[in-house]
Amino acid sequence: MAAMGRIRPTGLVGPILLSALASASAVDVTWDTIIRLTTNPSSQVTGYTGQHSVVADGEGSVYVTWLDQRDVPYQVWGRCYDADTRAWQAETVLSNRPANCFRPGIACDSAGSVHLVWHLESYLGPGIWYKRFDAATGSWKPDTQIDTTTTLQPQSYPSVACVPGTGDVAVAWHGMPDTGMYVQVFLKERHPSTGWDTAMQVSSAATNHDQVSVAAGANGDVAVVWVGKDFGGDYNQVYCRRRVVGTWQGVELVSDMPLALSQYAPSVAFDPEGAVHVVWYGRTLNSGYFQVYHRMCDHGSWSGIDSIGGTRPYQQQYPSIACDGLGRCHAVWCSQAGGTNFQLVYGQRDTNGVWSTPMVLTGLDSGSVSHPSVACDADSGIHVVWYDASSGNQDVYYLRGFTPGAGVIETRPSSFVLGPGLRPNLLRCGSLRPQSGMKLYDPCGRSATDLKPGVYFLRASDGGRYRRLVVIR
Repeated sequence: MAAMGRIRPTGLVGPILLSALASASAVDVTWDTIIRLTTNPSSQVTGYTGQHSVVADGEGSVYVTWLDQRDVPYQVWGRCYDADTRAWQAETVLSNRPANCFRPGIACDSAGSVHLVWHLESYLGPGIWYKRFDAATGSWKPDTQIDTTTTLQPQSYPSVACVPGTGDVAVAWHGMPDTGMYVQVFLKERHPSTGWDTAMQVSSAATNHDQVSVAAGANGDVAVVWVGKDFGGDYNQVYCRRRVVGTWQGVELVSDMPLALSQYAPSVAFDPEGAVHVVWYGRTLNSGYFQVYHRMCDHGSWSGIDSIGGTRPYQQQYPSIACDGLGRCHAVWCSQAGGTNFQLVYGQRDTNGVWSTPMVLTGLDSGSVSHPSVACDADSGIHVVWYDASSGNQDVYYLRGFTPGAGVIETRPSSFVLGPGLRPNLLRCGSLRPQSGMKLYDPCGRSATDLKPGVYFLRASDGGRYRRLVVIR
């Protein structure tokens, strides 16, 4: 697939968005019109929010994937926005399995290669499958089964993430181990030079586990989240296990709230400084409605829990989160928003840790938004996909937002050790005048002189640590 440039804003979604923008003055986002990506009269559905159904590469390429029921057995399909033609390519079948495929997850590495995972119907035995789009050759590689369990119990709903700058891939899922009575969480990793590692069991508690999501950060850090009853109790809670600089930490309770009832559907992401952000939805005895929550772990310390949708008298569910290169977090979820139909809602956490007023982005009269997913690109773009039945059947929809300032989750060579400072310097094009002896590099470690919008690294004259710079228009 060709490299893709930025999708230009073409207008706001409609009156419902205009009123939302007016009430959320702290967030400056311009939204394109909504695009319907699928038109087949059968059902097409995105993955669960922790799996992620949309990614953008370093050039702004956008890839979307979904489960498609137009043929039997069901297969995984996808669609890509092409910058060379400034148009969406045709819908394309991506899997080729003799049994029903189930909801996929997708990720993109720093070289622009795309990594796709899904599982097969359980009666055929083990079934975590993987497929890779090789950016160097512009072609998809064959379907590959990556789990090696021998049990006939299902292995389900994989989530995939890429380590920035290395090409390493992490896949997490839940399934029954060869020995044992309970569904556990597994992780398997792929390295470009050596291939796939042996899968490891991430969880161990004598309880069933479900709804897994994985994220990867710099230095090979990994965070896996799920729901279960690992610490006992009557209700499923959200748990996390992190690998920090090569060392696995213990299991941690994320949804640590007084009077918490069951919690659901966690989604996890790293920000550029290595903090882990988790969103999920659930209910406490103090609320009769599902709410959307956020919590952050920074340097091993968990923050308080934010109710990012507010304590509103209607249901909210299925959040997804992504972080951009400035350290902002972008979350989308479903909310009844005062009516019976679930609408798409967006919230942004700024670099001071403050969440914006939720913005309602759709106004469906029929059908309901379900399982939205969000990703950030290298040029301040926010990419959102979901499915709903407003057309008369389940179809996949896409919406792009544009925020001021570069929004890349950048990579950097491992030799670039950042100096102190929580946030990058923000500069406008042409405003940088390096002092004598200072050198400027792009995220691939190449010397940079033409300062287009993006992320760069400035090395001090003493040859010591680097400073991250973000150049905006």
